[in-house]
Amino acid sequence: MGKKLTSGPFFVPLFQDGTAVEYLLIGFKNLADEQSTVNLSVQVCRDPFLYPGISPEVAVPITISTGTYTELAVDIPAGSCTVVKVDAGPETFQGNNMLRVTLEGDLDEDGEEVVVALSGVKTGGETVVSMVFKHNDFIELDD
Repeated sequence: MGKKLTSGPFFVPLFQDGTAVEYLLIGFKNLADEQSTVNLSVQVCRDPFLYPGISPEVAVPITISTGTYTELAVDIPAGSCTVVKVDAGPETFQGNNMLRVTLEGDLDEDGEEVVVALSGVKTGGETVVSMVFKHNDFIELDD
C-alpha cells in the first residue's frame, strides 16, 4: 500500500478551567499530480496506568457521513486538501487518554506526495498546542 507514518503517542490534556478537547482534526494536502489514497487510523489507550500497569491500545471509531470505520481510506484528488474530524467522547477518546495516529499509503517523510497535519481543538475552538503535529513531526514505521 505504501509508506507508513505515525505521530507516535501523545496525551489528550485535562484543563483546570473545565474545558475539554472536543475533537481531533487530521488534515491532508495532496502534492502529487494524481489522486492519492491514505489509510487513516487513530488508536487510544483509554486508561494509561503508571508502570507496571498496562492499558491495551484499541482503534478509535471514525464516524463520517458514509459510516463508521476503524480504518478510513481517505481519497484526495491531485492538488486538493481534505480534513477528517474525530469527535471526542466515551467511545473515542477523552482527557488524559493517550492517542496515536497512523497513516499508510501515498505519502513519505519528505512530503513529496501527501502531507499531513493534526491538531486537537478544545471547547471554544482553541487549538491545543500539545496536540499539534506537522508533517515533519511524523515518523516512518518499518514493517
